[in-house]
Amino acid sequence: MDRLDLLKKDWDNSDSKYPKLSYDEIYKMILKKSSSIVKWIFIISLIELSLGLILAILNPSFEHKIEYPKWLDTFSYLMFPVIFYFIYLFHKNYKKISATDNAKVLMQNILRTRKTVRYYILFNLIFGGIFFAVASFIAYTQLEGGIAAFNEATSTTKYVVVIIVILFVTILFLGIIYGIYYLLYGILLKRLKRNYAELKKLED
Repeated sequence: MDRLDLLKKDWDNSDSKYPKLSYDEIYKMILKKSSSIVKWIFIISLIELSLGLILAILNPSFEHKIEYPKWLDTFSYLMFPVIFYFIYLFHKNYKKISATDNAKVLMQNILRTRKTVRYYILFNLIFGGIFFAVASFIAYTQLEGGIAAFNEATSTTKYVVVIIVILFVTILFLGIIYGIYYLLYGILLKRLKRNYAELKKLED
């Protein structure tokens, strides 16, 4: 239970020894909390982008053993401009919330931030899932002597089994990524949702 929740509990107690806080004081506390949450969303997204860039620059050793087509590299690099755009939106949302002096506008900005984060997570899961599945299939065929040799020597049954296994591993991979995102962003979004609910009570 945070400071705001403790104060609210005291306010609801008619015998409370604490003075009732004004609308403006409560609003400022919610604004400060919301601004801090959105700031952390921005910081986490920057860290995530930095890690992605580092991995892309270092080129893991397994990439040197497997010859990936150029179009797959191009496909992976297309992800970064989109992520830069989302980070710009996170920063923009942070600035808007920090400068907000109206409860109704703050509520709108909180909803906008939550929606932006959801789109960001959805994009990463879809893009990452497609890339992971395609890269896994190419890696497997390379280990089998190349796509041409794989197609020639592989039966339909084995082909289907390979596809099913890759899809299963991809789903498992996405489940892990989703779990990480839930820990990083889900908790922050829940706090924003709670702040939104408190603002709505103030307005009502």
